[in-house]
This record gives sequence, C-alpha cells and structure tokens, in this order.
Amino acid sequence: MSRVVHLRTNAKTNLFLRVLGRRPDGYHEIETIFHTLGLADSVTIGPATSGGIEVDMQPGTERVIGLPLAADNLVYAAARKLMEEVGRREGVRIEIVKRIPIGAGLGGGSGNAAAVLHCLNEIWGPNLDSETLAELALDLGADVPYCLSGGTVLATGRGEVITTLPAPATLWFVLGLSNEPLLTREVYGAFDARRDATEVRSAPLSHALELGDVDAIATLLHNDLEPPAFKLRPELEKLKAAMLDAGALGAVMSGSGPTMIGLARDQGHASAIAVAVERWFDRITVTSSRPECIERLD
Repeated sequence: MSRVVHLRTNAKTNLFLRVLGRRPDGYHEIETIFHTLGLADSVTIGPATSGGIEVDMQPGTERVIGLPLAADNLVYAAARKLMEEVGRREGVRIEIVKRIPIGAGLGGGSGNAAAVLHCLNEIWGPNLDSETLAELALDLGADVPYCLSGGTVLATGRGEVITTLPAPATLWFVLGLSNEPLLTREVYGAFDARRDATEVRSAPLSHALELGDVDAIATLLHNDLEPPAFKLRPELEKLKAAMLDAGALGAVMSGSGPTMIGLARDQGHASAIAVAVERWFDRITVTSSRPECIERLD
C-alpha cells in the first residue's frame, strides 16, 4: 500500500442491554440497542517500513491508562486476520490516538478494529462483501460487526444480528468516565453467578426512539449488567444516582461499564449536568449522537 488514510472511530453506547443467557459456545445471547457517540479516537493507516504489521497507540491529551502492547492489540489481530483472508503480505502501519478509555464499555477497541478491517479491505482488495467482513469482525469481538456501520440499531445473537432503527439524528449525553477499567469477562462472570436476567423488552424503547420522544427514551434506558457491575464496583451505583440528581433525564451504565451515561434534553442541559457531576468522575465529556462509527477524514 502506498497511500495514508486518516479516520476517526466513534464510541458506542448501549441504550438498552438485556442478557438472555449463556450459549453452548460460551458466549452470551443478548438483546441490545447500540447508539454511536461523538467521543472518538484518531486512526491513521499507511505503509510500514517493515514487511509486517506495526501498531503505535498513544494517549491523546486525556489520560488513558492500560494501553495494550502492539501484538496484543485488537487492531493488530484485525490486520492479521484480513491479511490471511485476502492473501496479502505487505506491511501496514497503524497509528492510534486514544481518547476513548480502555475497558470503559464504549467499544473503543472494537471501533479501532472495525476501522482497520474496513480500510484495509478497501485498499487491498478484492473488496470482501459485507457479510464476509462481518464474519471476520465477529471473530474479533461481539461489538466489532456493529462498529463497521454504527448508528442506532437493535442487535441480537452475540450482537451480530443487526437491524437499523429510526431514531433522532441528535441526542445529547454526558459521559462520566473512570480511569479504572472494568473487564467485560468479570462483569459477565458476576452476572452468571447472580443470574439477574430481566424480562424487560427493547420494543418500547425502539418505539420511543422512532417518535423522537426524549423523555420516554430516558425512562426506558436499561442494562442487565448494572447489578453485577455494581456488585464488583459499589461506587458505580452512587455515580448513577449522582447523574440523576444533577438533572439527567435518565442514566444508564454503558455496556459492561464502568462509564455512566446521562441523557440530556439539549447541549446546554448537558453542559449544566457536566458541571454538576464533575467532582464525581475522573473525567466528564459532553457529546452527541453520530451517524457512523467510522468516519473518513480525507
């Protein structure tokens, strides 16, 4: 490859997450509504001086801890997988500036991996069809197929069966971020031990999103993983309460946590909530919806 491609990969959140149980393959069957947010990493993909895969990941101006080693990085695995699939052996260099925290329930690593698959598939060719690319993405992680597209979707199975949902173009959120990651496997392990599955369904929230009713959306935010995450990190329950006490219309933990999401009426309302809860979190970000997880910048 000779050209350099610049992208941003946006975070995701789960406006709704229901865990239906453990599957025979060891994964969990879920019902979730993904939504793309404007907090983003920068990704640059270009030729490598060596013949292999080079990964350089650096924090942005924000503090991001726990950056993985190059060979342990999901983007390395994504490039390797596509390289094997299309039979290419040329070198590639992937540079990432991380602003999405590691282990935050925001799909930062999944978005990075999806960007690598999407971009290298286009550059290297022959362009794999979307179904094949989604299969490769699922091998990397349950959120990666969604991150190939983004937007507002209902996802079932492991998260790979995706149906686009009508939703407002812009919703405003306050993200309460933690410097201490929460491992997905630990949260699901705690869920399995407690068996706290609920009978809540996603249909009412899907309908509220279609109507663009922000107040209804706020009351229908839901995450089955909150009880086990709160058991592992008791302070998270207090952080959710702080978000609500500060005036958020609704609040929910994103994915397997620990990020807490507060839904606001508009940008000004979000900014006011952010000021009120700043002391409770390691970092606060005000952001809004984005239509895609992967955005080309050139």
